[in-house]
Amino acid sequence: MAAKRGVTLYHSPASRAFTAYWLLEEIGVPFEVKTIDIRKGEQKSREYLRLNPAGKVPTLTDGEVVVSENPAIAIYLADRYSYGKLAPKIEDPDRGAYLKWMVYSTAVVDPVALLHGQDIEVSGFQAGFGAFDDMVEVLSSVLMERKYLLGERFSAADVVLGATVSFLLHRKVLPEHAALVDYNARLTAREAYHRAADATWPPQLFPQLA
Repeated sequence: MAAKRGVTLYHSPASRAFTAYWLLEEIGVPFEVKTIDIRKGEQKSREYLRLNPAGKVPTLTDGEVVVSENPAIAIYLADRYSYGKLAPKIEDPDRGAYLKWMVYSTAVVDPVALLHGQDIEVSGFQAGFGAFDDMVEVLSSVLMERKYLLGERFSAADVVLGATVSFLLHRKVLPEHAALVDYNARLTAREAYHRAADATWPPQLFPQLA
């Protein structure tokens, strides 16, 4: 029996599934969207938990392949459908930095920003992901000198990390450092960004974001 083919994104409005949706739009691969509305608790349904036991969105399936967690989804999609374009090849000198920025969003930026938003500050010695000011300095210093994370080249790493930067700037968690604001402006000018944003924060449900 032939394996089932085709990409399906399990997505919810008002969620970090925006990142995977944006990358799919950038790549241009056909995909089906199945809505798992986290506002209604649908991510905890027995059927969905069989796909993603963590009960989180997004989850992506591609035939028999199941992937969750935004960095993992992005690495999979970019290597599978945009290798050498949105994903530097293994032998490309940019591959190391690309992988670092891919995971930096959820390994560093997200946890540091969450703690900072709750007025909990930690030092670099207390937590492996470091302190808030250090994270901001890392991001702003690298983006002050280049257009995208890899220089002039837009990559899937800009989708993963850029989506987080965009969200945190909107929530006013990140300071409006010129390098971060300019970087966000370049990202939000992309058509694929807006298609994903319209799907994740539809104007009829979130008019304040339209």
